[in-house]
Amino acid sequence: MRFTKGMIEEYFAKGYWTKDTTSSLWDHNAIHYPDKEAFVSSKKRPTWSQVKKMSDRLAWGFLETGIKRGELLLLLLPNCCESYIVRVACEKAGILCSTAMMTLRESEIEYILRKSDAVAAAIPLKFRNFDYYSMISEMRARLPGLKYIFMSGDEVTPGTISIEEFMRQPLEERYGPEGFGKTEITATEVSVIACTSGTTGLPKGVEHAQCARIAAARSYGKAVRLSGEDILLNIASGIAGLGAAFCYNGSATLVGAKTVLLEVWNVADTFRLIEKEKATVLVAVPAQVAQIIKDPNLDQYDLSSLRCITTGTAPLPYSLAKEVEETLKIPIANTYGQLDGGVVTHTSIDDSPEVRRRTVGKPAKGMVVKLIDEEGKEASEGEVVYSGPATNGGYYKDLESTLKTWGSLGLEGFFRSGDLGRFDESGNLILIGRKKDVIIRGGQNIHPTEIEGLLLTHPKIRSVALVSMPDAVMGEKACAYVALNPGEELTFEEMTSFLKGKKIASYKLPERLEVLDELPLRGHQKVVKGELQKDLIRKLQAEGKL
Repeated sequence: MRFTKGMIEEYFAKGYWTKDTTSSLWDHNAIHYPDKEAFVSSKKRPTWSQVKKMSDRLAWGFLETGIKRGELLLLLLPNCCESYIVRVACEKAGILCSTAMMTLRESEIEYILRKSDAVAAAIPLKFRNFDYYSMISEMRARLPGLKYIFMSGDEVTPGTISIEEFMRQPLEERYGPEGFGKTEITATEVSVIACTSGTTGLPKGVEHAQCARIAAARSYGKAVRLSGEDILLNIASGIAGLGAAFCYNGSATLVGAKTVLLEVWNVADTFRLIEKEKATVLVAVPAQVAQIIKDPNLDQYDLSSLRCITTGTAPLPYSLAKEVEETLKIPIANTYGQLDGGVVTHTSIDDSPEVRRRTVGKPAKGMVVKLIDEEGKEASEGEVVYSGPATNGGYYKDLESTLKTWGSLGLEGFFRSGDLGRFDESGNLILIGRKKDVIIRGGQNIHPTEIEGLLLTHPKIRSVALVSMPDAVMGEKACAYVALNPGEELTFEEMTSFLKGKKIASYKLPERLEVLDELPLRGHQKVVKGELQKDLIRKLQAEGKL
C-alpha cells in the first residue's frame, strides 16, 4: 500500500484513524444491540447477533475449505445481506475480498480473476436473467488457480459450496470462543480490493483499508447526524460502491443503525420500502433521485419518515437538488469522492440550501484538498487533488499506476481526480467539470455537467449525457444524448427552447439531439460516454459529415 509508517503514525496520533474494523464493530453491536435488526433484504432480516454468528460461521467455513490468509475471493453478489456477511467473514478469516459491479461480464470478470490470482468466487446462480454460474464455470478451465465457487441462495449446483449451509452450521462449537485473532485483518491492512467499473478500460483493483473507510464513515455520519434510531434505505450500488458500501453503511455500523437493501432498483419498490420500513435516510445516486421525484405515483405513498437523502457517485446538479428539496421538503446531502482515491468532501444537512445545492461541501475530517493548474501549481481554479485519512491505498499489484496517480507514497502523495473545481468564500468545493470532459467550442469551454444538470430537470427526460461532436469549423460542438420517460417524445427545438429559458450562454446549447431507449450505464450510476462517442462518430460518418 501507499500507506507509509510515518503516515500511519500521524493519522493515529491525530485521532483520524483507530483500530476499529468492521468485524470488531459487528461484534460490539452484537453485544450491545443483540436483538436489533442490522440488515433487511428481500429474504432476510438478521439482527446484529445473527450477522455476527453467520459471519463467524462463514469465516470458519472458508478456513476449513482451505483458503489461506492473504488469498483472494471475488465477491460478485447484489445488494443483499449475504454480500455484507461474506465481506466481513473474509475479514475475519484474513481473506482479501475483491468486490465488483454486477454489471461486469465475461471479459472483465475473467481479467479480474486472472489479474488478482483469485482462489475463490462468491456468486448467485442467476441474477437479473444472467447466469453467473455458467459464466464462471466456462472460464474456470482457463483459471487453474480458481479452486472454490461459493453459491448464494437456496439452489446450489454441483461443484459449488453453499454459503447458506456454512452459515447454518454451528462451527463455533468446534473452534471455541477464542475468535479470529490469528487470521483477522487489522485496521491498517488491505481488506478489500474494490474493482473499478472499467469505463475507461479494463477494471483496476483499488486497495481499501479499514482505517480509511471508517474515517470516512465517521465524518459522513456527523454530517447527516446519523444515530442508532435511523433506518437507512440503500438503493445505490451496494457492496462494490465506495459510498454505499463503505461510507454510508459504515456510518450505520458505527452507531448500530439498521440498513434496508434493495437488490434490484426500481421506483415502485423504493416507495414501498420507505413506507413499509419507515426509512429515515435514503441512500441513492442522482439519476435515481431524479426518477423518484418525477414518478407520477409519488403522492400515493407515505414518505413522511424520510428526514434526508444522501447521494454520491455522480454530480448532483443544482436544479435537481433544488427540485428534490422543494418537492419532498427534506434536505439532500452530497458526498464527493472516487473509488480510486477516497472520500473527499461532503455537504451537511445543517448547511444552507445554497451550499447543499451548489457545492459538494467541505473536506472530510483531516482531508487536504488543493486546486492545481497545468504546471502543478496551486490555483484559484483548477484540478482537484487531495490527500488525507479517508483515502485509499493505491492500485493492487500495480505500483506504477499508484505512483502515476498519487505522485508519491505516504503523506506527500496527492490523488489527481481529473475533476475541475473552485472554492467558495466559505471553503466549500464547487465542481465545474471534468478535465478530460470539457468540450471546447471555438475556444469557449462547455462543461457537460452544467448542461446535463439542466436537462435532467426537463419533465420528459429520464437520463442525459453530453458528448463532444467533432466540427470542422469550431473544433467541437455538443451533442445531447437523452433517454425519455415512457410515452414521451422530444424534439431538438423543444430541448433548445427549454435551455434558452434557463438563460445560459448560447454557445453552450447542444447542436444535436440523439434519443435512445436507454443510455449505457455502469451499475445504474455512470453513463458510459465512450460508447455514446463511438455511436455518434458512426452516425456522423454514415451521414458523410466526417
